[in-house]
Amino acid sequence: MRTLTLALLLLTGCDRTDEQIRAAVTLAISHEGAQATAAADRLAQHGRRAIPTIEAAMHTASPAGKKTLIGALRKIGDVEAVPLLRHVALHDPGADVRREAEWTLKQWAAGSDPRAEEARRALRTIDEQRGTEEAG
Repeated sequence: MRTLTLALLLLTGCDRTDEQIRAAVTLAISHEGAQATAAADRLAQHGRRAIPTIEAAMHTASPAGKKTLIGALRKIGDVEAVPLLRHVALHDPGADVRREAEWTLKQWAAGSDPRAEEARRALRTIDEQRGTEEAG
């Protein structure tokens, strides 16, 4: 019985965390200024667990919302965000959003941790893709 109770408590806690992440993402993409910054800070507290929800929101967010979400990814600072940032830097329709994602990768690439190496790889891919598009 104790195991079942513990499992239910863990599941309830997981659902609560997911709700908190979704709520913070909603605030981040629907507000600007202090509210958006506070939402990004809350997302950063959840760490890598927030990345999938951030990724899903990137598809429909406004350019300002996307930039806030990129800021949240920057605050999270996890290597798992590199593929998403690379994709945004290559494919987002907004030039300012692409620049924000690429700038984040460049900041991370300057380090010496595993995230830095992944960021450098992503930047090489971005350069190659852009070179192919310009040549083609």
